[in-house]
Amino acid sequence: MSKFKEESEKLKRALLKDPFPYWLGAIFLGLLNIVIFILTNHGWGVTTSIAHWGAWLAKALGASPEKWAFYQSEANAKALSGGFLQDGGSIQNLGIIVGALLAVLLASQFRVKKIKSYKQVIAAILGGLMMGYGARLSYG
Repeated sequence: MSKFKEESEKLKRALLKDPFPYWLGAIFLGLLNIVIFILTNHGWGVTTSIAHWGAWLAKALGASPEKWAFYQSEANAKALSGGFLQDGGSIQNLGIIVGALLAVLLASQFRVKKIKSYKQVIAAILGGLMMGYGARLSYG
């Protein structure tokens, strides 16, 4: 095996197969948050856009979210009327979802597993709801 091929295999394994060290992930996420702050004038958060998704769904089902207190501010009213593709936070959230899927696929770690216990499913759903509620309360 040539030296070049050997080095390229080592780089491929380091980037796609082996997990990144935590410190490298922290630096990368910190830099990404700085870029997002520069581009959007606010920090990286996911929950406001998810609230907008719920409002858009409620509007599609006949509700009037524009009358809700949350959508009385100019920024939130603009987000509600702008739609998904005009909301930068929604695009960021979509990027997080697609990026996570891409990372799992590139690392050959995607698996569909049989559900072992429905207690686990209920615990996961309740845990996710509590984490989401806490993140929303903290404007995360």
